Amino acid sequence: MSAETLVLHTAVPSQAPATGTALLAQPWSFVAGGQRLAVRPARVQDLPALAQLLVRCSPTTRLGWSGRGGTVIPLAQQEAWLRQPGGVVVERAPGRLVAVGALRPATCTGEDDPIAGAVELLVHDAWQRRGIGSTLVEHFAGALLLMGRTELQVHPDADPVAAQALLSGLGARVRGQRHAHGRCPRVHVSRSALDGVGPLRELAGR
Repeated sequence: MSAETLVLHTAVPSQAPATGTALLAQPWSFVAGGQRLAVRPARVQDLPALAQLLVRCSPTTRLGWSGRGGTVIPLAQQEAWLRQPGGVVVERAPGRLVAVGALRPATCTGEDDPIAGAVELLVHDAWQRRGIGSTLVEHFAGALLLMGRTELQVHPDADPVAAQALLSGLGARVRGQRHAHGRCPRVHVSRSALDGVGPLRELAGR
C-alpha cells in the first residue's frame, strides 16, 4: 500500500468553531506534478465521481480507500464518509477527481475516540508520489487544530513505512497508541500545523 492510500486518523468533534468551519469550507488549490489542482469540500453529490475514480484505480489503491480486511466497503458507507464535515475532493478539471480525503469518527478501540478521529485518503495511482498525499495530510492536521483537537493517528493496517514518512513530515514524534487489536502510530500536532490548512497555505503562496 502506498503513502497515498493510507488510512490516517485525526479528530472529528461534533462541532468546529464557526471561524474554523468557514475556513474549511473555502476552496483552495495547489500545484502537483506541474499542474494546479483544485480542492473543495466534498459533497454527497460527488459519489458518482468517486465511483468513477475507484474504477480507474488499481485494486491495491481501491482497497486502501474502501477496503477492510480485503473486503470492499459498500458505497453507502463511503457516502456516509462524504457527509462528514471537513472532507475534500481534489480535481484536475471539474468533475475529474484525482484524490479524495474524508474525515470520520475514529473507532479503532470499539468506541468513538474522544481525542482522535479518522481521515480516509485516496489518490489515483497516476497521481501518486507528487506530494498530493502529504499536502492533504498537512491540511487535515491543521483542520484538526481548528476543530479543537491535537492528536493524529494512523490506522494499524496502513503501510508502516509510508505512515512514518507522512507523519514525520509533520515534524512530530511518532508514538504507539495501544488498543485491543494492536498499536496505532500517533502524533501530537503542534500549533504550527495551522499553516498547512489549504486556504491559508494558498494565501502564503506555498
